[in-house]
Parts: sequence; structure tokens; C-alpha cells
Amino acid sequence: MARCTGARCELPVSSARRYDLVIIGAGLTGGLIAAEATRRGRTVALIEAGQRFAFANRPAQLRHHQIFGGLLWPHAHAERDRYTDSSHRSIGVAYALESHRLKGVGGSTMHWGGRISRFMPTDFRTASLYGTGMDWPISYDELEPYYSRADWELGVSGSHHQALPPRSRDYPNPGFPLSVDDAMWLPVAERLGIAVYPSAFAINSAAFAGRPQCQAYAACAVCPSGARYSADVHVAAAERSGLCDLFDNTVARRIDLNAFGAVRAVQVSSLENQEREIQGTNYVIAAHAVESARLLLLSKCGNHSDQVGRNFMEHIYVEAGGHIADKRFYPRRGGYEVLESLAYYYGDDRRERGGVKIEFTFEQDPLNDMESHHIWGRSMARYDRENFGRWAGIAAETEHQPNPDSRVSLDPEVVDFFGDPVPHMHLAFSDIDRRTQRQARDIMQQLLGQAGAKDVVQDPLTSNSFGAHHLGTCRMSDDPDKGVVDRNCKVHGTTNLFVAGGSVFPTGGAVQPSLTIAAIALRLADHLYAT
Repeated sequence: MARCTGARCELPVSSARRYDLVIIGAGLTGGLIAAEATRRGRTVALIEAGQRFAFANRPAQLRHHQIFGGLLWPHAHAERDRYTDSSHRSIGVAYALESHRLKGVGGSTMHWGGRISRFMPTDFRTASLYGTGMDWPISYDELEPYYSRADWELGVSGSHHQALPPRSRDYPNPGFPLSVDDAMWLPVAERLGIAVYPSAFAINSAAFAGRPQCQAYAACAVCPSGARYSADVHVAAAERSGLCDLFDNTVARRIDLNAFGAVRAVQVSSLENQEREIQGTNYVIAAHAVESARLLLLSKCGNHSDQVGRNFMEHIYVEAGGHIADKRFYPRRGGYEVLESLAYYYGDDRRERGGVKIEFTFEQDPLNDMESHHIWGRSMARYDRENFGRWAGIAAETEHQPNPDSRVSLDPEVVDFFGDPVPHMHLAFSDIDRRTQRQARDIMQQLLGQAGAKDVVQDPLTSNSFGAHHLGTCRMSDDPDKGVVDRNCKVHGTTNLFVAGGSVFPTGGAVQPSLTIAAIALRLADHLYAT
């Protein structure tokens, strides 16, 4: 089947081809579902607003970024990707959407670091257990087999620890060992009685699934070797089947829904403004939490209870660090920094705060301080010698509660390249969110003090304090009045329209969401094509 790119695609305005499945978004969710559908003999149209990035160009991208700065992946199209934001009114800082997403084949897995986690079983029952958030309509046990499948689809490297959720299958690759620097925290953890363990990564510790072993380039966000997973791998697999057409540089603008709740077609436009419709039997919106909600709002679909776009969640990273004069660290040398802890995820005060996961870091370049310290020349060189490799840091990943005022809506005044209203971002924090962040700061202060750190610095909240984990906006609920999709990701009130990805999360936990996104995608593929 043909690969169709914008106006170069030889299709009439209304394509004569009817696909078994039409997927909007060629990221982690879309790539996995396309690969699964084609494995089962189904035809797929995969619509992606962004471009395809050539693997061979990764070293050049990295060099360009290191010299000139800017986006590591040059995906942005100023008019197509326009948005507005009023988050500063509620949380004090702007939300820089463009640096927290990537439009292109492979989606945000093209620029992620690969750290990966399962949600805790309690994350699916926060309302019942703590009186916060909302219970999921599915349980950890229901999702566990798909977590294990996702591990093997992505090639996860990890080692099980008693602090982690139960699993039915081992990781496909052995975990990365603690770095030389990570070991500094082990006696501190023992004194405090907290469990620490090495995180799993979707990076090959050994050659796996046609991808090489990690070559330790220390450039995970672009990964020149391809050892770190990115979803273009599954998109390519779907294309090789001969059953998948990829429409890149093509924006889905409307869902054409009939009076009986059935989608008839998706209306799309290329960046050359060629318009067409694409038809299928079933449709999956997998365009990230922002654009998935926007497409439903533009199409006036699924919003009968005013839930579309609401409850947008992120992971807020609270960070701190200090100097330890009698230690010397070698960041990104002598192994990965992989150490983390769930010791503060639970607790007697969980009814008053959200989850907190601790990640340990050692990266700080003293030369970045020269402007704030007003030093140069010999003074700068001396400062660098005295401080490089003396810094120990902590990043606390904190839970963001579902909040109807934290939302994506349509801007009534600003339009994009095609004349459609752009997404308007408005993040909001609840009192619980602010308590969670304060608790995280207290935890880090205690840990750094126990490690002997001096001159501890607590970083303020900035537009860079977010994990780029877009969650909520089309949340899952068996009650149509409380959510957008049901337990099987079907949009309430429709017969053949589904939404998948982080957008369907009722709550966000305090761990990386990618494996849960992948598990939900595989579960949806089974639901669509179980036979």
C-alpha cells in the first residue's frame, strides 16, 4: 500500500478506499494499535499531523541542537501548532506546550528519556482508598497482562523489586545496574529505612527486537543508536505488512458523526491545504491529550456532559540539590543514573496529598552559574574546579489531581493555519496539589541533609517543571456523565469511535505514564480484534 504525504498523495477528495481502522496520531498509541491491527490482517489508515524523521539524520540533529539550541526535533510548524495559554493566572507560570510535545511519526517517544514504570495498583482506586481523584473503571489486575505485553513490545530493561507492582512475566532485558554515583545514596536510604531500586528503561541493555544494545551516547532524547525505543518502530512494522497507509503532514480537522452515533468519515487537510475524507469501519483518536480533546470539541462530539478537555493533568517535578564537598561524582559516566524510590508514594497522610516518586540525579554544570554569580576568567575556572562533580540532586515527581478547572478548551479568537480555533491551555492546582509539592520539598530537604549536602537549593516552579506527560481531557468512566469514554475506550454515545492514550486516564499517579499508555493501547487492540 502507498505511503501518502500531504498533497503528494494521489487520492481524490473522497477516497474510494475504506479501511478497517482509521487511527489519528502515529505516536505510541497509534503505532502499537496499527501494528497489532495489521498483524491480524486488518487494513489501517494512520493519520499524522507531523513529519517522518529519518533515522540517519539523528547525529546531525544532535550536533545542530548542541551548537544552535532550539528544539532537538524540529517538528514545529508555527501556524499549524499555534495555541494560547492562561496557566500563569492560576499556577503562576506559563505552560510551554510546544516544548512539552512532539508532532511527528513516533510522537513524543522520539524525544523521551525512556524511563518507564507501571502504575501502582492503588493508583486505580484513589477515591476508594484516599477520598481523592476518581476510581478507574478497570483495575491493575485487568491491565497487568497488557503491561507485560507492553514490556516486550517496547523492549524494557529492568529488574523486579519488592517495592514495585506484581508482574506475571519477567522483563525482556536485564536492568541497568546502579551507577557509581547512585551508590552514594545506599547508606542514606539504609539509615532512613527507605527502599531504593533501579528504574526500568525502554532502552536495550542487550540487543533486542532488531535494535542494538545501548551505546552510552548520553543523548537519550535523540538516541543516535536506536537502542532507546521510539514508536516509529511500530509504525514501520505496520507499513511493512502492506496493510497500512501512513498519511503524514496531514491534520485531522473534523469527525463526521451521523445522527445514530456512527462515524462516517474523518475530514483531513494537508499543509498544502488539500482536503479529503478518509473512511473506515472503526476510528481511534490517539493524538495526545491536547489534540484529542480539541478534535472532539471541534467536531462537537462526545461532550454531552461537558467533560471533553477537562481534568488535564501533568506531573509536576519539584527539584532540589546541594554540594557535598567530600564526594566526587561523575554524571553520565560509570553507568546510568537509575536510582529511584517509592518510599513516599504512600503514607498515613495520603488523604491530604498525592503520590510522590523520588529520582536521584547528579547533573549540574557549574559553568551555568557564572552569570548569576557574576564570575568570569580565572574566577570562573576556579569555581568550576571546586564545584564540578560535587552536586547531588533530587527530582520529585508529584501527582496532579484531576481538576475540572485544569483544562483544554477552544480559543474563541485565535485560529490556526486552517482557520480552526486553537487549543487554549489552562492548568490549575488544587490545595492537595500544593500540599503534595510542599511535602516533596520537605522530603528532599531531609534526604539531602542526611547525605551531608550543603548550600541546598530548592528550585522554584517554572515552565520547565513539568514532565511533558499530558493526561486526562477524555477520561474513562462507565458513567457517561463523569467521563468521555467507557472502560473499552469507546466514546459515550457513539458506536465506532474510540479515544486512547494518556487522555483517557482518570488519575495520573506519580510515575511515568508511557507503559500504562502502551498497555491501554494493546487492550484496545484486543477489544477491537480479539478474534
